[in-house]
Amino acid sequence: MIKTLKFLFLITTISALCWSCGGSSSENDSEEYTEEEAPEDEQSMEEKIKENPAAAMQEAMKEMTKAVEESGMSKVEPVDFRVLKDLLPDDVAGIDKTKSEGEKSGAMGIKMSKAEAKYEDGDKKIDITITDMGFMSAGGLGGFMSAGWLMAEVDRESDTEYEKTTTINGYKGFEKYQFDNKRGELSVMVAERFLVQIEGRNVSMDDLKDALDDIDLDDLEDLKDEGIE
Repeated sequence: MIKTLKFLFLITTISALCWSCGGSSSENDSEEYTEEEAPEDEQSMEEKIKENPAAAMQEAMKEMTKAVEESGMSKVEPVDFRVLKDLLPDDVAGIDKTKSEGEKSGAMGIKMSKAEAKYEDGDKKIDITITDMGFMSAGGLGGFMSAGWLMAEVDRESDTEYEKTTTINGYKGFEKYQFDNKRGELSVMVAERFLVQIEGRNVSMDDLKDALDDIDLDDLEDLKDEGIE
């Protein structure tokens, strides 16, 4: 339990450092630890962040690498982004693809890969990203890092917008839409490893759902065991 909390604390610290280095003023709403459970180096790390964020980042990454090695969790080599690119359709919701790209990135043994595509037809625009969370998919860490809706239930609506967690084609998902400017987003987590994100402008939510239907999620799920050591 202590090792898990320390591991999550290190991830939170790295996330906070990224915000700090980027100049964000967002408040940190991370869970508080009890005195018994608190990581021993929490106070000293806070001091190091204030004194030298860059150096604190390097130290936090080293500590996380050590925590990864001690955790016993399987290492995951992410799927080649070229394979993910092949899953991006030539057109979605009747809109042709205008650009696609992909990349693999990593640090301290933690690797991820992603493929992106843009679809445009006049003022209608849809962007799709498929991300293989790689090692971060282990233990739900991918949700902890990049998709907070995976860790909670959301259902909110006003006169101008709505957002909610839902189930889409059997996968946990999230949808958000602004009625006034016709902007929306739709996301699903496939096989607890692949995050599919769709964002659109001047389109309806039905267009975004049609775009998701155009992606073969079964083929994506078939890749769930790729690269696991």
